[in-house]
Amino acid sequence: MSQTKNNITLGIASAALALTLYNFLIQSSSSPVLTVERQSKMDNTQTVQKLAHVAEFKRNQDYTDLDNSALIARIEYLEERLLDIENQAFGAGVSSGAIEETILAVLEEKERQDRQKRNEDNPVYGFYEDLPKDYDLKLKTDPEYANRVSQDLRGKVLDQSLTPHERLSAMGQLQMNMYILNRTQDEMFDYETVDAVLEISRNSADDKLKVQALEVVAHSPVVDRRIAKSLQDIIEKEPNKYMKTMAAEGLMGQYYQADESNPEVKQQLANDILTMYDNANSAEVQAVMQRLIRDEELLRQIRRDAGR
Repeated sequence: MSQTKNNITLGIASAALALTLYNFLIQSSSSPVLTVERQSKMDNTQTVQKLAHVAEFKRNQDYTDLDNSALIARIEYLEERLLDIENQAFGAGVSSGAIEETILAVLEEKERQDRQKRNEDNPVYGFYEDLPKDYDLKLKTDPEYANRVSQDLRGKVLDQSLTPHERLSAMGQLQMNMYILNRTQDEMFDYETVDAVLEISRNSADDKLKVQALEVVAHSPVVDRRIAKSLQDIIEKEPNKYMKTMAAEGLMGQYYQADESNPEVKQQLANDILTMYDNANSAEVQAVMQRLIRDEELLRQIRRDAGR
């Protein structure tokens, strides 16, 4: 295509030059000398202009050809570079072992991020994935190990320098340990640890964390009059209906688990429950307790324990 353009351009230039010479010869034979000279100068000027236009046209065509050639060359270069990169990544120079290691590293990082997300979403049970496979059996067969782990967890629950997520996770694991060991309460799992979790629920700005901390307390096997009083305050003052109901379930749990060997605590708990059940000052509190105590036999039992 470039050769054809050059031939056309050359032909145009030759025709223009022949036409100019012919006009010059005709005018020279029929005009005075002065006119011939003047006309010759004009014709020369026109010829120069025409030749200039022809030359400019040729240059433009050359530039177009040059731009197209440069573009094609650039595309070919980029294609070569892309091929080189693909060869470097997947060619014979990279071993299958290296590719496998890279894939495994990516999968491990993805799993780590997923585990971190699950722990953040539910810190109470986030510790499960990090426990050794024989954790339950080791707790049951190695008292020193069980005591050491529980003591460490209790320290984390009480350590206010840790994040609420870390403290709540430690409490979840400590509570699980007590269930595994069939203990409801001992020196590692007591009012102080439960109250620390209640403090997280009371003061956290994270609504999700507030709810999860209260759920831990509501299902705690630790029976204590102070815990019951805190739960009663939540039932009466907490605007969140779910948390109000959860606190009521926790109060009922305190009553169910109260030891018959301590009748005074059981009687006080029964009286607290009946007071809210018959509450005339707050229809909402009354409705919450009445939803939990639908069985007439249960209500009669609570009244007997309250001495009413």
